[in-house]
Amino acid sequence: MAGGFLSYGPVPGIEFVPLTTVLGAEGSGVHLARGPDDSTVESIRAALLRHKVVFFRGQSLDPAALTALARRFGEPTEAHPVEPSVEGHPEVLALDSEEGARADVWHSDLTFQPEPPMGAMLHAEVVPPVGGDTIWSDMAATYEALSPPLQRFLEGLTASHTPANAGAYFAQRDAAGDKASLTAASGPVHHPVVRVHPETGRKSVFVNPLFTAKIDGLRRRESDALLSLVLDLATQPERLVRWHWRQGDLAFWDNRCTMHYALLDFSGRRAMTRVALRGDRPTGVGR
Repeated sequence: MAGGFLSYGPVPGIEFVPLTTVLGAEGSGVHLARGPDDSTVESIRAALLRHKVVFFRGQSLDPAALTALARRFGEPTEAHPVEPSVEGHPEVLALDSEEGARADVWHSDLTFQPEPPMGAMLHAEVVPPVGGDTIWSDMAATYEALSPPLQRFLEGLTASHTPANAGAYFAQRDAAGDKASLTAASGPVHHPVVRVHPETGRKSVFVNPLFTAKIDGLRRRESDALLSLVLDLATQPERLVRWHWRQGDLAFWDNRCTMHYALLDFSGRRAMTRVALRGDRPTGVGR
C-alpha cells in the first residue's frame, strides 16, 4: 500500500521479534513446509514490508516445498540467468561452496535486469560450524541518512547497472560456457538512483557495488565518490543486520530496498537453496 505499511491483524501463535531498530525480524510459530494459510501469508508479507528481511528457524524445505512457499508470495523466476538450477526444479538455485558459490561482495540481486527480483527466499541445507553468516543492509535507512540537499540531487539521477563486474564469478559458475557472454551483452540497464517502493511508498537508494557501474551524466570521479559515500553509509553498523545460520533456517528479504553480503570466513561446506520472486521495473521519485 503506497504511503504506509500494509495493515494486518495478529495471527494466533505467530510472532515477529525485531532484531535491530531498522531492519530484520525473527518469526516464530509457523511451519512453512505445511503451506501457510492466507492470514499467515499476509502476516509474513506485512512483516517483510516493515522489517525488510525476516528469518525463520528450523524449517524443513526441500526444493519443491521451497518453490511452493515462494509461490504464495509471488511468481518465482528462473533460478538464475547464468547459474544452473537444481535438477527438476528450474526456479531453485543451489548455492554450494563446494561448487564455487560465493557472494562476498555487497549487492542487490540481479539489478542489471530491467525488472530485478522483488525478493528472494534462502534456505540453509548445510552450514559450517563457525562463520558463513549473511549481512543485510537497509537502503531506505541509507537514503534517510543523507542530507536533504543530497537526497534531492540523487532523486533526479539514474545509474547504469551491468553484470560486467561480476563476469569472473559468472564465468566460473557457467558450466556450459555459453551464458556469461549473453548476460554481459544485455546491459547496461538504467535504474533510478532513488527508488520508490511500490508497496510502502518509502524511498531507498537503489545502487550496489557489484552491478552499478556508474551514475549517469556524472564524471567518473564524481560518480565513484558518490557511490563510495553511499556504500559507506549503507554499511555502517546502525544499518545492518547479521544472521548466524543454522541448518533449516529460512531468510526472506525485500530486494527492492536492501543489499546483502555472504561472509567467506568459514571452512567446510555451506550449501543453500534459493528462489527469487519476479519484480517490477524500478520507479523513481515523481515518475
